[in-house]
Amino acid sequence: MRRQSNQCANSPRAFTLTEAIVVIAIAALLLALAIPPFQAIRDAARQTTCLSNARQVSLAINAFAASNGSRLPENRTIVSKGEYVTWRYRLMDAGATVDESVWACPSHPDPGPRGEMGYTENGTLCVGDVRSSYAINGHVLWRGEKTDRRATQPDTAIKRPDHTILVAETNRVNADLRVSPPIVANYYQDWPGPYAYWHNRKGVYAFQDGHAEVLGFLETGSPDCRWHNGRDLTDDPYVPQTRDELRPHDHPDWEFLVPNIYR
Repeated sequence: MRRQSNQCANSPRAFTLTEAIVVIAIAALLLALAIPPFQAIRDAARQTTCLSNARQVSLAINAFAASNGSRLPENRTIVSKGEYVTWRYRLMDAGATVDESVWACPSHPDPGPRGEMGYTENGTLCVGDVRSSYAINGHVLWRGEKTDRRATQPDTAIKRPDHTILVAETNRVNADLRVSPPIVANYYQDWPGPYAYWHNRKGVYAFQDGHAEVLGFLETGSPDCRWHNGRDLTDDPYVPQTRDELRPHDHPDWEFLVPNIYR
């Protein structure tokens, strides 16, 4: 009698449950190993974009100055009774920036970039601003209730352009940022404060000479303060300057004021 051939003899063997679990585990492990490099690459690309944005904003400020008798735009300008516009709006209005996307850092955490539009400052209402990740250094360009549309602060007042911050990333609506210890302490009551921390606990800062750096907030104040240009360019309404502040100085007291997210 003819023996019947085994039709399943040459059929591919199915995975057992154990083998399937092993394959899935290996795939998951490989995926887990791949995610951090991809995340790091994405973060690096976003940081590079932010550096480019901050540089463009600082260069736009310099372009504004070049068109206004070497005068820099103040943080806020009152344009009518009870209404003001920010320096960001003035740049856009003057055509000094081309694309509004330049104002946003791609890594800015939720709720994302904000602005002062509709915000009340000293009894005046903001009627002109853009959503932005970047604020101006208020120690360089701070004016209270300025009503003259003409810029008044000369860019030559900055004696160390490669050392003095002109633009800083911000986590708030602020058109400008300041850093005297009482202000720093007050800002941090509403954690984590207005300063950037989303580039590996650091932020992007652009300088008056047009270059930009990624710095920890503590690095901006020590060993030589990068906000004050060796001294304040405008009077601090909260903490009057002392003679010691007329030369380069650091801020060791910040170490006890800032949250761990900046360390």
